[in-house]
Amino acid sequence: MKYAIIRPAATVLMGFTYLLSEFINHSLLPILVSLFALLTVVSFLPYLKRVPFILISSLLALSFLFFIQDEGLYGMFLGLNTNVSVLAIFIFVPLLSIPIKQGNYLAYMEVIFNHYIRSTTHLYGYLKSTLMGIGSVMNLGTVPMLYQLTDTNTYQSYKMLRVRALGRGFAMAFMWSPYFISVALIISYFDVTWVQLFPIGFSMALIGIVLGVVMEKRTGEPLDQIGIEQPEDDVSVSQAKRKLVELSVIVLVMTTLIMTIEYISNLSVLTIIPITAAIVAFIWAQFYLSLGGFLKQLFQFSQERLPAMGNELSLFIAAGAFGAAILNAGASEWIISFIDVLGISHVLVLIPVIMVIITLLSFIGVHPIISMTAIAITLSSASQFADDHLILSFGLLASWMVTVISSPFSGLNLLLSGLVNSNPIAVGPKNNLIFALTLWGICYVTMIILYYLL
Repeated sequence: MKYAIIRPAATVLMGFTYLLSEFINHSLLPILVSLFALLTVVSFLPYLKRVPFILISSLLALSFLFFIQDEGLYGMFLGLNTNVSVLAIFIFVPLLSIPIKQGNYLAYMEVIFNHYIRSTTHLYGYLKSTLMGIGSVMNLGTVPMLYQLTDTNTYQSYKMLRVRALGRGFAMAFMWSPYFISVALIISYFDVTWVQLFPIGFSMALIGIVLGVVMEKRTGEPLDQIGIEQPEDDVSVSQAKRKLVELSVIVLVMTTLIMTIEYISNLSVLTIIPITAAIVAFIWAQFYLSLGGFLKQLFQFSQERLPAMGNELSLFIAAGAFGAAILNAGASEWIISFIDVLGISHVLVLIPVIMVIITLLSFIGVHPIISMTAIAITLSSASQFADDHLILSFGLLASWMVTVISSPFSGLNLLLSGLVNSNPIAVGPKNNLIFALTLWGICYVTMIILYYLL
């Protein structure tokens, strides 16, 4: 049979069983979550490329070595579900791409682009803002879509400018979007809510957009309007504006609904987001598709989108198991001892150290999912930082932002380098390191102010 069955089935069952376990308290359900997580990793391993295969296999092997000395294989088996609560968002939120595509919202966006973009600075600003907005819901899949959208005769010669806009726009969402794994991971470990993180992260993201525009203005130049390609169908600018306002309102209502449910219920936002996203995707899609058409798109999603997530899904499961393994082996004490040896007792001193460590590790190929999981597990339970979870949480998100756009090994930069046929070093650190560190510096100053105000 040509269709992939095991990989998408194991992935969906893993996420669905986790959500079910949040409503039904049964000892069998966590075991099933671990079982489906194991099937997910095993089914994806043969399809992984060499580097992620070696990395994920190494994490699982190290986890085995740690667990076998204490809790044994069963302990490792249960450890596979450590990050599944975060992965549920990664699995179900992309369903929103179905109504977004069927509603042709990107085509309307193209009309807006062609009407308003008059210079390279405009191109950068619009592309970066759009990527942060749409990408905050659709995630990494938005990057190649918007790259192709602007791959016209007029914009083709500005490849690296478009790459900067796309990469930085996507990274901005890492600091605030509830639909991103970064925010979900932080919320799952630290005693903070998304409502607390959102105003800080979103404000810094807006500053990041302005900062980028200011930096691009130095080399900005006007565009030749004659060469700009218009869409084939006759769509007015006012109609395109209405559709984009419609899209913004839907996302805003969905986010408000998530916040409201979290406030009035005892459910975690990690549970609310995937359920809400799946329900909204189904209802929204009915305006464009019949039930049969939606099911067809759903099947296509399971055959194309889910298998394409293999690297991230497997890595996050393996990182969760590794984090649980090193925690079980006493890593918390090791890290705390290391902090004590350095003489760090203040959160504002700790945050820059974490940023340097995470960034350096990302530059030698250690995915931030791994380092963030280990650090989050340790510091969230450290008594000396119990009152600093909000500042520490945002410090980790800001550091994650730096690695996303500056590391040559990040998934984002590997994708962008493939789109423009360039090397990841040129796309990542050469293109974005100064910007990333400047924005991180602004974030750090903000953290200092918040620390003394809160």
